[in-house]
Amino acid sequence: MKLEIDQECSPQAWVTTILENAESTSGGVVEQQLVGAKLTKRFKWISVPNHPVHAGDRQAEHRGDFAISKVVYHVTAVPSGDVLRKCAKNLKLGLHPVLLTSCEQENKARVLAQDEGIDKELTIFSIEDFVALNIIELATEENKDFFGVLKEIIEIYNKRLSEVETDLSLQIEVR
Repeated sequence: MKLEIDQECSPQAWVTTILENAESTSGGVVEQQLVGAKLTKRFKWISVPNHPVHAGDRQAEHRGDFAISKVVYHVTAVPSGDVLRKCAKNLKLGLHPVLLTSCEQENKARVLAQDEGIDKELTIFSIEDFVALNIIELATEENKDFFGVLKEIIEIYNKRLSEVETDLSLQIEVR
């Protein structure tokens, strides 16, 4: 995906552009690998798991997409009862689930969390907010410009994608 990113826009707008461009072809790959790249950039000292997006869905003991310390990240383009039940199971194991979904699906995730009775224990963020806030924080911490940090996350994303996914047309090039 070759994307024209207006550097005058906010980091949140950049992430929205990436997700919107991937929406019809991603199947959740872009969302998960983008979050994985962000976590890899943020937690340099931790080995962030990298597996094909749909491989984790087939594993019975799969707690979520990324488990770091006592936090389990669940990345989903479209939240469902299944993912909320995984979050509830994580809570029972003493873990803290973080559900990441698109801005458009955030309210649906909150309603499903209420239905599951875990809305007060679960953290829900939009992927756009989660990645954008980290771009801002990392840029501040590393004394870099926002766009430079976005490009570093995209480099990590492309590397992670090429290591485990078969559809390399989902690699991102930003200009």
